[in-house]
Amino acid sequence: MINNGHKRTANDFVLLDRRYIDVTGDHILDRISFYGQKYNPDTAYYKQLVVEVADRTQPKPAIITLPGGYNPTMQFCDLNGDNAADIYVSAETGGSAGTSDFYLYTDLNNIPKQLPVPQPLEISGQFQDQYQVSISIKESNKTFTLDLSERKNQYDQAGYYRNGKLITPTNVLPNAYTVLRPVRLSHDGVCSLYGIQRIAGFYNADTIAYVTSLWKWHTNHWMLLETDVRKAP
Repeated sequence: MINNGHKRTANDFVLLDRRYIDVTGDHILDRISFYGQKYNPDTAYYKQLVVEVADRTQPKPAIITLPGGYNPTMQFCDLNGDNAADIYVSAETGGSAGTSDFYLYTDLNNIPKQLPVPQPLEISGQFQDQYQVSISIKESNKTFTLDLSERKNQYDQAGYYRNGKLITPTNVLPNAYTVLRPVRLSHDGVCSLYGIQRIAGFYNADTIAYVTSLWKWHTNHWMLLETDVRKAP
């Protein structure tokens, strides 16, 4: 992955991060290097990402190739409970929704293996009369009602309401994860994943709420621990 002193070109991989952490489970620090490849030096978008795990007990490093994105980051936490740090990569998609892509890998015993990340919650909702909106979460079987009457003038001027009456039936616009980050909530050293999904109203920039979720790995799948809906400021 290193340039070896030659003149750098637009297709070169650049070092984004490097850490020394045991990810193979042998209690010896591994060198984990995180590289990105741009289309050209002037763009902020990386078309490809690569994680290289160098274990001093192995002749060749393990290579994990990932899709690209904006502002990629690499984190480490034991998410599956195997007593070794897992490799967690996130990269922004760059769209107006503000979402990101997330990738989770274990390299226990020098065998890279991708693990799934929790899928976004299935969220639905509808606007109602008197500037109310209902938001339902399928996975938790919960429904929340939000009062958006502070947006009365905005919605009235746009023609969505008249005298508190909804003009046209309208569904909310749920987005994928804006945030899905490791959090350490227990003393056993195993991390959970905390997600945030943005909910838009009549149009994408009309953010009305954020749905949060907390996930923990259980055997071979993600278990939903809790969900909540918070009204946007």
